[in-house]
Amino acid sequence: MADPHWTSYVGMATGLLGAVLGIIGYRKANEIKSLDLRLEYRKAINDCSSAISKAEELLPYANKSRERVAAATGNYNSGAMQIWKQQYEQDTNSLSDLASKAPSSETNYESLSPKQLESKLVEIHALQNEIDLLCNKYQSAIDEDDKTREHIRSRH
Repeated sequence: MADPHWTSYVGMATGLLGAVLGIIGYRKANEIKSLDLRLEYRKAINDCSSAISKAEELLPYANKSRERVAAATGNYNSGAMQIWKQQYEQDTNSLSDLASKAPSSETNYESLSPKQLESKLVEIHALQNEIDLLCNKYQSAIDEDDKTREHIRSRH
């Protein structure tokens, strides 16, 4: 039979080695998680910036489209067109506010913890959703205007 003192030292040494390797692995996993979150956050910032640019082009285009269709149908001074103009003005202001809330891609996020990065990701996704809602609203308006144009063409 083996000496009990010798096996207890081996058990203690392997236990300590396992604890040290576990701590190292845990730290490495946190570093990788932070890196993944930073990369995802930078991607979300770029996507948000692209969506803002798209919306800044789409809103005026949709407004011109709506004005032209309203003029062609004789509804340029109608109540519906006045409501459209008010909503367009509100949405333009809203887009400016959203654009001012968007984070800069120049900022360094190395010092943020994974929890802070997750919070930032949630914020930018909410911002992205608001921008997407505006884009969808005005894209639908353009599609509606296109159908009205087709109807006008078919009558002539």
